[in-house]
Amino acid sequence: MDNDIATFLAFTGTEDEATAKRFLDLTGNNVEYAVQLFMESGANGPSTASGNQNDEDIAQRLQQEAYGEDNVREADTNVHRHETLMDSWTDLGAMQNPIDRVNDMFGRGRVGIFNQRFDDEDDIDDDDDADFSDEPQIVELDEDDDDDEVIDVDNETSPPRNRRSRMRQNRMNDLTSTQRRLAQLFKPPFDLIERTNLEGAKQKGRQEKKWILINIQDQSEFQCQVLNRDFWSDPEIKRCVKKNFVFLQFQHDSVNGESYINFYHPDGFPHISILDPMTGERVHKWTDGAVPNTEEWLADVEIFLGKFSLNPNSNNPHVRHEVKFDPDAMTEEQQIEFAMRQSAVENKGKSAADAITVDEDEQVASPAETQDPFESIAPHRHDEPTSGSITRIQFRFPNGKRLVHKFDFENDTVLTIFQWLKDVLKNSEESIYGIGQSDRFTISSVGKPKLIESLEETIGNAGLKNASILLEKD
Repeated sequence: MDNDIATFLAFTGTEDEATAKRFLDLTGNNVEYAVQLFMESGANGPSTASGNQNDEDIAQRLQQEAYGEDNVREADTNVHRHETLMDSWTDLGAMQNPIDRVNDMFGRGRVGIFNQRFDDEDDIDDDDDADFSDEPQIVELDEDDDDDEVIDVDNETSPPRNRRSRMRQNRMNDLTSTQRRLAQLFKPPFDLIERTNLEGAKQKGRQEKKWILINIQDQSEFQCQVLNRDFWSDPEIKRCVKKNFVFLQFQHDSVNGESYINFYHPDGFPHISILDPMTGERVHKWTDGAVPNTEEWLADVEIFLGKFSLNPNSNNPHVRHEVKFDPDAMTEEQQIEFAMRQSAVENKGKSAADAITVDEDEQVASPAETQDPFESIAPHRHDEPTSGSITRIQFRFPNGKRLVHKFDFENDTVLTIFQWLKDVLKNSEESIYGIGQSDRFTISSVGKPKLIESLEETIGNAGLKNASILLEKD
């Protein structure tokens, strides 16, 4: 019981043993659940009346614990001057290669919730930095040292040889033993993380024939801290990730994390998934908000690698993605019909079937509405335009093969695309594109999951200029 209380106090930063005992009693001495309950109850901050703390409050509290000050200390003048010079160039962000923007993994700050960071993040261009190691370093802790006093770290008999080393050592000197213990216990897997954004990871994955493994975290979620402590630290997990994947880890409020969330829409955190480095398609996803079992995760990876391959001639299985209902993606007519059905269900009908039957006479008079639109499309050759409103559209077929074709986005319609695709498949062997001329197929693009419903729209109005379209077997 005493060990559980000590662990609870070390993680939460509180010194009240009575509080620790109360939360442990509530959870049957389950330390992890007790800590999570403590964090969610808002008992870990000075403003307990509010019930919850936002990220800014948590960061402020940790800053005060780390440095023993009521106010955030001033930034180092050398670093401050360096960052000010960078900010003074207003166009630098637009000119910078996205692959070089690697300081966004910790969200709005550049330091983890327990003061973890990459050692070389300061980016100070000293001439004497040749001895600096790119590997992230966390100072090892003395497990027998339970003091909360500031520890003087002196790993070298001689002073640090460059400014970056001195700054790193000064930061570690400022931390208490509790802060250092937490940084070590819950540190992110720096030895696995590829310091780049998603586009950089795609390039590296294509070059090394590796899939992209991405982990999105929320520092306020205790499960994310457990994932770093128990899962990514496992030796078998490390070997598997290093061998088969380009690994990324972003916080949900970082630049790279927000970009991923806006496109892939995870349901919770932590989020772990595998992306295709060729197309960016999410080809596998584990349950959001949960820490996977190590053995089950390794088995899932083994099964995945047995089915999927990055070899150019491989025929990977079709991945079916869950389509979430989005009224904004519907046409105006579909939105009106949906609203009428919902209104009829709420006010009159007892079920959706009752609401669908609006006017039986009108339905009988229009039997053509039930005709399959795909079957009504006939193959038709399309010659690429040489002038006018030209756009190039890239098509990706089930076997991964790509084809680029030019269209007139002001005059050609989505129907034209279907007709041309049917003509291409009609005159090709099934092995060329992974689909035969008699197979039904669907085409979709970002924001347009069902283009079969927009046959009469021009390519420009449908938002398909310079688009990338995915063709899948129906």
